Order: sequence, then structure tokens, then C-alpha cells
Amino acid sequence: LTDWLKFNWSTRFTRTDGWRPRAFTDSYYDGLGRGNWPNLPVYDRNGHINQDGPRQLAEGGQRNQQIDRQYYQGAFILEPVKNWITNVEFNYRIKNDHVKEATLTYYNYDPQGNEINNGSQSTSLFESQLKENYLNLNVYSSYSHSFADKHNLKFMAGFQAEKMKQHYFSVTKYGLITEQEDFWDFDLTNGLDGKGNSKDTGVEGYTNEWATAGFFGRLNYDYLGRYLFEVNMRYDGTSRFRRGSRWQLSPSFSAGWNIAQEEFFAPVNHIVDQLKLRFSYGELGNQNTNSWYPTYRVMDLGALNGDWIQNGARPNTASVGSLISTSLTWEKVRTWDVGLDYGFFNNRLSGSFDYFIRYTKNMVGPAEQLPNTLGVDVPKKNNCDLKTKGWEVSLSWKDRLNNGLNYGISVSLSDQVTYIDSYPGNKTGTLPYYSLTENKYKTGYITGHKINEIWGYETIGIAKTQEEMDAHLASLPNGGQTALGSQWAAGDIMYKDLNNDGKISEGSSTLEDHGDLKLLGDANPHYFYGIDLTASWKGFDFRCFLQGVIKHDFWPGMSSYFWGVRGGFSKWFTIGLEEHGDYFRDEPLGLDGHEIPANLNSYYPRPIFSKSSDGTSFGAKNQKVQSRYMQNAGYMRLKNLQLGYSLPASLLQKVGVSNCRIFVSGENLLTFTSLNSLFDPETCTGGWGGNAYPLSSTWSFGLSLTF
Repeated sequence: LTDWLKFNWSTRFTRTDGWRPRAFTDSYYDGLGRGNWPNLPVYDRNGHINQDGPRQLAEGGQRNQQIDRQYYQGAFILEPVKNWITNVEFNYRIKNDHVKEATLTYYNYDPQGNEINNGSQSTSLFESQLKENYLNLNVYSSYSHSFADKHNLKFMAGFQAEKMKQHYFSVTKYGLITEQEDFWDFDLTNGLDGKGNSKDTGVEGYTNEWATAGFFGRLNYDYLGRYLFEVNMRYDGTSRFRRGSRWQLSPSFSAGWNIAQEEFFAPVNHIVDQLKLRFSYGELGNQNTNSWYPTYRVMDLGALNGDWIQNGARPNTASVGSLISTSLTWEKVRTWDVGLDYGFFNNRLSGSFDYFIRYTKNMVGPAEQLPNTLGVDVPKKNNCDLKTKGWEVSLSWKDRLNNGLNYGISVSLSDQVTYIDSYPGNKTGTLPYYSLTENKYKTGYITGHKINEIWGYETIGIAKTQEEMDAHLASLPNGGQTALGSQWAAGDIMYKDLNNDGKISEGSSTLEDHGDLKLLGDANPHYFYGIDLTASWKGFDFRCFLQGVIKHDFWPGMSSYFWGVRGGFSKWFTIGLEEHGDYFRDEPLGLDGHEIPANLNSYYPRPIFSKSSDGTSFGAKNQKVQSRYMQNAGYMRLKNLQLGYSLPASLLQKVGVSNCRIFVSGENLLTFTSLNSLFDPETCTGGWGGNAYPLSSTWSFGLSLTF
């Protein structure tokens, strides 16, 4: 705009259209895998689909979704005085998400091929609209100045603000007059269910918003590039917390000494190019919440959704929300770091080393235990301190040979260990446990112990005969294994009596009284490493990048690992995969030449899916957290492999091209791990019990041109 004022502006619009069958939800394959072939034929003798899952997929309606995103970015850059630069940046984002979903009737068929519709199914039309508006404003000004050709100063100060507002509503109306897609509109519904009775329209909606604001500043100084200093300051506020707890100050500073620039180091400068010692301390705030309003208790209200009839209609409902802490505020993360950067032989050999200690103060954790008669979970509070120690080292060698070959190798290795520094709510040291209902390990906080510890039983083995099991139980005269289950037989797990009290139990499940439980490991991965190999010669270029983890203790969970992908111990929700064929059998199974041989040296115990009188599964007794089925999820993976060729410049100049490169690239091509084949080592802690969508191996081919 002028010599001292510039203006940047960019805008972008994207539209994403998605379509799927209405029944194709995240649980679809759950039903399909357990209820279809070989348990049931896919089609009956008349050619009709024979199972509800595929039938719903084909006939049960569809869901259409359209998402529009608009992005606006603008910036003013002012430099009224040389080296005094002010930036005013504006970012605005709009998201519109519209869903239209029709639920249609799907039919079963009798043996003669006639449709069966008992009126239990209702057609319906569902529409929802989500709108999000996000604003981000950054204003910062900096000034740099050098004097006496030795001293370099730079000042910076600024302000930042964010605001997000979200509005959502949805309507569900029953009784589509026609199932033809062109007529899926609310005016073409009659409000009746499949039996012709009136059914109330469902309407939902909400509005959410949050905002943050922050002031920040920085001062840099260096002397001849030899002595380096930096000071930062932030003051941030958030709407997620209440007045009096919204703002927090975050200071930090760092210092560096470039020893290689000292005069006394001159005699070895032909060998040592860089030798810099660094030290830093910093604080940062963490809101640590995914809740819009974590300090307010929310009551859920439902319209006409009661499970009983009152005055001829279903009543409205209200449910009590979880307990909250009105004093919830920022976590403070304080980090001390010391590091060394070095380079030798014209920087052909270079690397760095860092050691850090991080303290998380006022970490959010569950409040102190309250009596079970309370009836709800305890609230989250700022009542826990965390301590992390870690290090990272990297080493790189890059060189060029006389024949024109460029090559390089870079290696990095890092690790960190996190402990609970203090936690008032666990004076007795309640151990972490595995939740059957959530199918995941629940963290227990114990002062002085690592986070994500895994406690379980030590496994003796699987009893091969009833006599072996009886002898094991007889060696436990004070209760055997009855605390874990009943009806112990051949094919069941034999657990070790670690505290020699004549029985197998978890005691009080505390640090002071943990019965026969022992520490089996911690669920945090350790010793991350990366290896990067590069080379180029006469237009050809090559890159190979490997990454991995050396040690990762992993308990594979219940339903994921034992007998199926979902569903705990229910036989109706079990998907027997090939891996599960190695289960205990003390005699052959099958008929008419299709026998499965006995398997006394099996990996898995006998599969039990029956229920006991109290409703618990007998099979759970064999699937306690235990040493036999612990896994090491460490791995090495070929993350990226590239090979390219750049055509000679002498050929390209004739056609007006400055660069032309042809390449092939592969991602996630090979994995080396001892982890059970049911899991991927990079996703085993996600999804449902370690089953997440697997990483894809991808090949890509391309041509890069520069004119």
C-alpha cells in the first residue's frame, strides 16, 4: 500500500459431500462379523438377505452430509521506522455442517418369500445443522537494534484473542409419506409410527462458546553471537474458568554460550565449528479440559423421552449432572532444560543433547474418595502434581565424496519417565485397574509412582488336566482361587500365590495390601528412536526413514484380545479370529471327518461364555490382568522410502524448464514387532480396547516441475 505498509489477504472455501447407508455406524461390523457367515448364510433360499445388519445396510435408508468451510485471513504489516515492525493479523473461520438422514423400512421374509412387517419399524426423517464461527486476532510489534557492532537487541510485545461460538439444532419427525429421496422433507411426513399411532417429533438444540485472551512480550540480547539471552512473559485468560481463576502468568527465560566463538577456542576452530551450551526455564498454562463449561453443573433435559406413560403420553425427563469444582483453574507446567549443540569437521558431524525436568503443578485429577452412597463420581480438581524427567540425543553425519556422492545419516534417541509427585486423594494407594465396562485401563494416582502403571497377577500356566488344577487348588488351603471365580477346571489359568497367604486375591487393592498383585510394567512407551538415511548422486536421490520404540508394556485388554473384537464375554458378541484358534482343548472336537485335534499346549485358556448365578462371566476368571498375556508393543517401522531422479539442467533449459523431478514414495511399508498380530503398535492404545483403524501402507508416484 505504501513504502511502510503492506496488506495481505487470502480466502479459501471447501465443500465436502458425504454419503453412507444410515445403518453404517461404527458398530456395523460388530454385528456383521458375529451374525453372518459362517454363523448364518448371507442369503436365504429365495435370494433375500438373511440378516438384519446387511438388510439394514441395503434397505434401511441413507445419510447425506454436506460440510462447508470458509477461511478468511488478513494482515497489515507496518514499518514506520526502520526495524520497527508491527503485525496486525486477522483470522476468521466459518463451518456449516448439514445432515439429512432418512430411516426406511427393511423387511424380513418368511420361507415362502413373503414380506414380514409387524409394524415395529418406523420411518423417520432426521435433519441437523451445526454452525461454528471462530475468530483469532493477533497484534504484535517488534523492534531490533544493533550498536557498536557487538550488541544486538530485539523487543517484542503483543496481544492475542480467540473466540469460538457453536450453534446446533436437530429435528426428527416420523412417518415418511414416500421413501423416494426427492421427497424427503418434513412437510411430507405424517407423524405416525409403523403401526399407525402418532409419534412425537423430537427437537434438540444447544449453543456453546468460549474465548481466550493473552498478552505477551519478549526480549532478546546477544553479544557477538557468543552470549545469548532471552526473556518471555505471557498473561493468559480463558472463559472456561470462573472469575478469580481465569488468568495466569507464564514467565520463561533462556541463556546460551557459544563457546566456539570465544577467542581462546580459535586454535581448534578448524575442527570444532559449533559448541553451544544452553539453559532454559519456562512456565506454560494448560486448560486441560474438553468441556465447554467445566465449572458449572449441567442438568440434562429430555423432551417426551420418559420410559413410562403419564396422562397418555411419555413425560419429559431431567437427569442430575456430574459434580464439579467451582475453583478449577489452569495447570502450570514448569520445565528446566540444559542442552549442548555441537558441530565438527565443517559441520559434517553434528548433534545435540538435552536433559529436562518438567513439573506439572495443580494438575487436574479426581477429587478425594467420597462414600459410595454419594451415587455419582467425584469431581475433577487441581489437586495433583506431576514430575517428568527426560533426555534426548541426536547425531548426524553428512558428507560429499570426490565422485559427487552426497550421503547422510541421522540418528535420534529419547526417553522420559513421569511420576506422581503428590496426590492427596490416594493416601492408601489405590491401584489402577482394568475397567470391563469401558474396556480400558483406568489410571490410579499413587504418590511416588509412575503414571499408567500396570498391576496384575503372575501366571503359573494353564492346567492341562483336572488333576493338575485340583493339585494347584489344594496348595492354596485358605480359599484357593475362589476370589477370582468358581468351577476351576482343566484349561483354566493357575495364578501364583505371591504373598503366601494360601489364596489368590487382590487384597484391598491398595499399595499397602495388594494381595497377589504385582507391578507388571507401565503403559508408557520408552526409548523413541529415529534413523534417517539420505543420498544423492548424478540426479538420483534416495531417502529412508525408520522410527520406532524399544520398550512399551501393553496389556491387550479383554474383549479385543480374548475371542473377539467387541463385547466382553458374551458369546453373541464374539468374533473368533484365526489368532483365537490356539485355545485349550483336552479332546478332539467335531464330527464326520471335520475334527479339530486336542490342544493341551495352547496359548489361550478354554473359552467360557456362560454366566454364573450372580450374572458375572465365568470366563472373566481366566482373563484377569496377568503376566502371561502382557505384550511388548515396541517396534521398528519403515515410515518413508523415497527414490527420485532429476533430469539434467542442460536438457531442461532447451524447453524452458528449470527443474524436473520424477519420484516414487512409500509410507508405512514394513513393521518389525513382537506384538500380537491383532494390534498395530502405533494404534494399540486407541480405539476400543486397542482396536483402531490400522495405518495404511501407501505408494505414491509423482512428477515435480519448475518453470
